[in-house]
Amino acid sequence: MRDTVVLSGKLKNKGLNLHTLSEKSGVSYSTVYNLFKGEKSVKDAKAESVYKIASELGVSMDYLYNQFVQSESDRGSIMPDFTLMWQDEEMGEVHIGESNVHIDKYVRHPVKQIFYKDEITRFEFGEIMRSRCWDENRQDIKELLSSIGLMEYNPFQICIKTHGRMVQDMTWFRFEGEDLRYEDFKR
Repeated sequence: MRDTVVLSGKLKNKGLNLHTLSEKSGVSYSTVYNLFKGEKSVKDAKAESVYKIASELGVSMDYLYNQFVQSESDRGSIMPDFTLMWQDEEMGEVHIGESNVHIDKYVRHPVKQIFYKDEITRFEFGEIMRSRCWDENRQDIKELLSSIGLMEYNPFQICIKTHGRMVQDMTWFRFEGEDLRYEDFKR
């Protein structure tokens, strides 16, 4: 399952969740849920349902359709696989699959591991990535995103740009082909 980050932002800006979107748009909750979570393709949805959802979100049908189609095509590539690092020590390899994320842990130290299991769902992975980002409701969030070259809040893209680095710990993500060290983040 995947979460459409751009559309989630639209929901949040409108003060909606999937339940309230369903109620306000008049589209069944199962249809709304299945569209947003990737269980149903927008190509199989009724045009009337897409119209009602788009109207409630304040976007055009084309925009909504394109967001869902883009999310469907990105389903397997939310983020590249990476090496989980603690300072300059390799803690494990993270492999992102279509429905689950597998972690090959080299070290099982509770302070040095941000993943609590060897295999988690993509939803759980998304929540862990979100926890390694700035709060999306910060007043200066647009400036922070702009400083790393992003236009919209997307936890996966933020973690790619920041390497998942936080002030609170020494964990970070090294992507294939990078020759970075922990010291490179302290400058």
